[in-house]
Amino acid sequence: MSDTDSEDPVESARAAVIDALERSAEVYGAKRSYGRLFGILLFEPEPVSLDQLVEESGYAKSTVSTAMNTLERFHLVHRRSLPGEGKKAFFEAETDLWYVFQQFLSQEVAREIRIMTRALDEAAEQLEDAEGERAAYHLEQVRKLQRVYDRGDRLVSVLTSQPLDRLTDLLGLSGGSDDR
Repeated sequence: MSDTDSEDPVESARAAVIDALERSAEVYGAKRSYGRLFGILLFEPEPVSLDQLVEESGYAKSTVSTAMNTLERFHLVHRRSLPGEGKKAFFEAETDLWYVFQQFLSQEVAREIRIMTRALDEAAEQLEDAEGERAAYHLEQVRKLQRVYDRGDRLVSVLTSQPLDRLTDLLGLSGGSDDR
């Protein structure tokens, strides 16, 4: 019997998903450790303490703590207190990734849209009073961006206000399992 024959298929599948989450984290400019820690939590049925995450991952406590703060900020993990554990923090993975996506859109993307909208409105106001070809060209570019950000704002509004099932039905994308 070879090593692969004796390997636990559950552990092998778990390891493959965690490895993919590590690589996915890199795709989005995050550290691999963030993906690994999210993956560890994803497969835990109960909330896990910081010390348990340190032990399981092999990362330093400071690395795990920083990662948990970042993952919590992006709604990928939740900090929990457990009865009888005092102030000790426990963490669990958010498994509703549509919720995570909606939170990202409504907080991070919407904030960027507000920043740009204010700047573009101020620029348009200044350019409307300016004269010359250069001012006209710049105003045209600002107006184009204003239209893009306006549509983006409306899209974020729709995406954050509707359940995924409703949106996929509207777009004709339903037909698969609700669990996938």
